[in-house]
Amino acid sequence: MKLQINDAGSWRHISNFDRIDEPTVRVRAAQLAPYLNERAKLRILDDQNNARAHCKGPDFTWEEWKQ
Repeated sequence: MKLQINDAGSWRHISNFDRIDEPTVRVRAAQLAPYLNERAKLRILDDQNNARAHCKGPDFTWEEWKQ
């Protein structure tokens, strides 16, 4: 799985992680995002590069990706 950020108009890779760590990655990424950039958006991709969830301000809570 992958964690990506978009704070300037394009998605950039932050890190790979194991599926079992997804809950922890979501919590920690959402806690960090407001300190990086108030416009920051985060997303999680599965192993096939399909978006699973996204997170954006101002509250930085995760939502499942709607196709």
